[in-house]
Amino acid sequence: MISDRMMVIEVTPQTLTSAPDVAPKQAKFNLSLDAHEKEQAEELYYKLREPLFTVAQAGVTQAMYADWLKAGIVAEVPVEAAMPFTEYLWLRLARDLHSQGLPVERIKVIRDYLFTRFKINGKDLSPALLDKVRIELSKLMKPAEVTELLELVKTGQLDELLHTFGIGFTQLEAFIYAALYRKQEVGLMLFSTGELAPWLDEMQGMGPEGKVLQNRTHVYLSITQHLTAYLLDDDKIQYIPRLSLLSEEELQVIRAIRNKSLKQVTVSFDEKRSMLLTTTMDGLLDERTSTKVKDAVGLKNFQKIQLQHRGGDQLYFSREQKRRV
Repeated sequence: MISDRMMVIEVTPQTLTSAPDVAPKQAKFNLSLDAHEKEQAEELYYKLREPLFTVAQAGVTQAMYADWLKAGIVAEVPVEAAMPFTEYLWLRLARDLHSQGLPVERIKVIRDYLFTRFKINGKDLSPALLDKVRIELSKLMKPAEVTELLELVKTGQLDELLHTFGIGFTQLEAFIYAALYRKQEVGLMLFSTGELAPWLDEMQGMGPEGKVLQNRTHVYLSITQHLTAYLLDDDKIQYIPRLSLLSEEELQVIRAIRNKSLKQVTVSFDEKRSMLLTTTMDGLLDERTSTKVKDAVGLKNFQKIQLQHRGGDQLYFSREQKRRV
């Protein structure tokens, strides 16, 4: 079990580069898990490490996997063995990168970044955050224990202690947590200069810094898209339960498509753009159209959705009303 002492994870991802003449720049935002998320985070922490998936399930051939293994962009997994979810997800991401024509050297830089184990650096924790940690820890621990733990955090000894017990979090896991618990679009922006930068919805509120990143020419690698595809895959749901990536209303849209109970659905993206879909007599949507609806729901790209069932029931909801902020 993860120690009760580990209540807050504070991460400051940085842009990276494979070109030595480009200096890394720090992204001005944090990823964090608060104390009230601890129970779910603990369950997910171990589930992400269960060896459950095969290379074939990730849609990668053995020949391609062997080539990638030689290039150092995948972990070595025996043919008869299984891999954890993080490796499965990485293979899906690597497929996207490969299809975009990125060289293996560049893909390796991205893998190294995503699988970097970040440290809990006490020097980067603000007094306000430490006060918040103290309040939450006081609900579970004695005052003397709280003081002792915070001293470990400040001096960096806590990270060493966690590492001793094999507890560590990667950047990829931090992004997974952000998508699952914060219900955010999470991904990587890949620039022609060799830099890469994480992207989260909350960066929209960063001001000029976020817009500067967004306006630069880049290739975008969506992590949320692959998480959503996984959570909506009937063949995969047996491994990891749905962990609130979709609201109940959003799940109703997906169920209506699956159960052929959908009559009509209107997906509004903004004031000027919307998508009105009507099913056939037997409640079917063609595969391409149903995929578009699922993507809009899973990636939170919609503003509002109005759903009418074949039985006459209607459902209306907007993204702003249901997304957690």
